Amino acid sequence: MIVTAALVWWDEHPEDLAECVRGMANIADKVLAVDGAYRRYPSATVTSNPEQAQAIRETAAKMDLECEVYEPKSLWAGQVEKRSFTLRRAAKDADWIAVVDADWVIRAKRKFARAALEAVRPDVDVLSVKMYTPRSRMPFATSWHRKQAGRRFVIPHLFRALPGIMVEQRHWWYSALKDGQRVWLWHPSKSSTYPVRQPVPLNCRYEIEHRTLLRDERHILDSRAFLNDRELVVAETGQEDDLPGLFEPKFDFETERVY
Repeated sequence: MIVTAALVWWDEHPEDLAECVRGMANIADKVLAVDGAYRRYPSATVTSNPEQAQAIRETAAKMDLECEVYEPKSLWAGQVEKRSFTLRRAAKDADWIAVVDADWVIRAKRKFARAALEAVRPDVDVLSVKMYTPRSRMPFATSWHRKQAGRRFVIPHLFRALPGIMVEQRHWWYSALKDGQRVWLWHPSKSSTYPVRQPVPLNCRYEIEHRTLLRDERHILDSRAFLNDRELVVAETGQEDDLPGLFEPKFDFETERVY
């Protein structure tokens, strides 16, 4: 059984990326780390400072994880394009994909996490785990982040590496082909375009520490501006990514919007 941890990142502190990769070793065999900013992001650059990729590679080597760092040639249209690319690439030669953000740290015992994954029934394609967001005195990017502070909730995290896996319209709407039919692996509604594969809890002690509120103020406010602009794009187009002819980004660093 091969598990690939799929990480999308850009402009993070090297020490935070190293901690993220160390957490991956609790479940994964391989790391796929995809660099690069979105076109509609403050101060976007095509790739991050090389020290960040170095931190990922060095930590993966120390944790005995196979590692691939992908550096794009241009800015990504948005989260949908970048995450879809990442899932497709992570699915190659893998049985499961563990989706990981740069501000996540996986807390688990590898022995028990792997045994629980090995025991999953063949008809289960999505596994959920608990996530905890530590409190902080830093500002909140949006009201969604404020709601998560100090809370534990359940999130889909491990996805079977099915053919045709991709992201559609929203950065967290995942679909794939199951027995030749397209299905949702993650979607908010049961009555939708495709049948929804319901998540099943991973049967072991496994938690993601969501460190979004522990970031520095610049990162948080840049995220706020990006997310505020993204909502304007969704209202205009029904999806999240930049499109030809779309209005220029409108970066609002001040307003904590209600999501």
